[in-house]
Amino acid sequence: MNTSERRPEVLWAQREGLLYLTVELHDAQDAKIELTETSIDFSNTTDNMLYKFHLDFYKPINPKESKKTLTGRKTFMILEKQEGEWWPRLTKDTKKLAFVKTDFDHWKDSDDSGDEEPDFSGMDFSQMGGMGDMASMMGGMGGMGGMMGGMGGMGGMPDLSALADDEDSNEADAKDEDEANNETNDKAKD
Repeated sequence: MNTSERRPEVLWAQREGLLYLTVELHDAQDAKIELTETSIDFSNTTDNMLYKFHLDFYKPINPKESKKTLTGRKTFMILEKQEGEWWPRLTKDTKKLAFVKTDFDHWKDSDDSGDEEPDFSGMDFSQMGGMGDMASMMGGMGGMGGMMGGMGGMGGMPDLSALADDEDSNEADAKDEDEANNETNDKAKD
């Protein structure tokens, strides 16, 4: 690898018949991707720097059935395996590649039930609201001030509200004691 070349971060995950590859590199809409049954070659120039890598897959894939999406932030590919089985790793090489990491957002173990993806098509996310409503959901909590009073006991836990009242009286006692000490010191000076 040339010193003016870098490797982008590559994330991968799998299903029994699929591989998910994500190349984390911004401004890669014009990336050159050569996908064969046994390997992938990726190259793109971003910020006047050449990013590229070559990977030999653990087993063959079907390049014609595979899909890719290039966005402003990353390149996402769904690669179809020729044999629908779980791979112990992404590449033939057993050596760990520092730029290849597990994509936990898409990862699923071979012993997980089902091979289906969650279906979000019927969900209306417009009703979810933003963080602007968080204050009303929290009841205008403010600080820790009155928090203990509203908590009460929880399943076998004692009611801690008395401790909060007790803390307030302890603070008042400490303040009174400080004032008394100050008066004593003032009298001693006279």
